[in-house]
Amino acid sequence: MIRSQWDKFKQGLNIGFIRADNRLVVDIKECKIAEPALNAEIAKVRQNPPPKGGLKVVLRIPPEGWEVPRDSFFQNNFFLVPELVRVVRSCLEQSKMRSLVDAYCGVGFFAIQAADLVERFVGIELDGPAIKAARINAASHGAANGEFLCGSTEEVLPSVLSKVEPARTAVILDPPRTGCPPATLELIRQSRVGQVIYVSCHPATLARDLNILCLNNVFELKNVVPLDMFPQTQHVECVADVRLRT
Repeated sequence: MIRSQWDKFKQGLNIGFIRADNRLVVDIKECKIAEPALNAEIAKVRQNPPPKGGLKVVLRIPPEGWEVPRDSFFQNNFFLVPELVRVVRSCLEQSKMRSLVDAYCGVGFFAIQAADLVERFVGIELDGPAIKAARINAASHGAANGEFLCGSTEEVLPSVLSKVEPARTAVILDPPRTGCPPATLELIRQSRVGQVIYVSCHPATLARDLNILCLNNVFELKNVVPLDMFPQTQHVECVADVRLRT
């Protein structure tokens, strides 16, 4: 995401990324780890800046074969996406769960990629355009054994979990980097689902939420696979395989 901000000291516009330690925008001409096509877009933005700042634009290369609205989330490292899918699918293959609930599902990526491994899936997403895209993506990928529900995970998940056999159900959690609300984690603990596959780009909130899930030995952490989806940053995409203790 590229932003612009008026710099009163140099009396000019900074166009680039927000600094990690404050809300100031660092002026950049290119991103050293971005695709050439994205750097070309950065150059276009710099050539046509707003007069006083306030620009906020998401730059992305459309993923082939997927419908993704402009402001909806999609994994941004296409080189490692196949490995991410492999890891998530491997977790499901090992557990042999019958049902899948994809919370914070976005455009349906994980649910659709794993649809053939389960009898039925449900995707939950607050972003309305993303849900519409998820239904299109499911049709185009032949994933006809599930549905996508529009609403917050916190509000929709209780109803969804009440209609499945918990011990044979896997829940994929791929929340924002702030992690899951405690109430959602507690609901999952009380529901005693068979498996939680937690996908996170923020190790600190991942560790916090895993501690909640595993409190009092309700769940146990089987495995964590790190993937360097964001080279030269502090973010590491991790897939945690959590199982119900029996």
